[in-house]
Amino acid sequence: MEITPNPQVMLVVFIVFLITMFLLNRLVFQPIIFYIDQRNAKISNDLALASQDDKELEEIQLQIHKILSEAKIEACNLKSKTIQEAKEHANKKIEQIQLENREKMEVFVAKLIEQKHQMKDEIKTNLTGMESLLLTKIRNV
Repeated sequence: MEITPNPQVMLVVFIVFLITMFLLNRLVFQPIIFYIDQRNAKISNDLALASQDDKELEEIQLQIHKILSEAKIEACNLKSKTIQEAKEHANKKIEQIQLENREKMEVFVAKLIEQKHQMKDEIKTNLTGMESLLLTKIRNV
């Protein structure tokens, strides 16, 4: 018994393959790529905001150093107690701002991790659905 390829069946299989690839591209891959691009844009935006917060922190630290310099000039005329109070105030302000930025960064990292898990879950559910759809299509062929 010899198996000979039937050109008509091969053509139909090729057409079904092309249609399947087109539909996969249209319904699965393009939305996933779009979602990933959006997510990358959001991450870039969030990183820019974090960078902006760092710049603001540097500006605030520069302002604090300026205040300390002015306090040193005034320290010549004031008692040592006044100098100590100004330094303590500046250090508290730096610590508070650093604490706030750490909290912001922790929240940001937690959100990124959560979104990463959500994206993995979405991709897994989409792939599972597409896998069953492909299996049914293959069985129908």
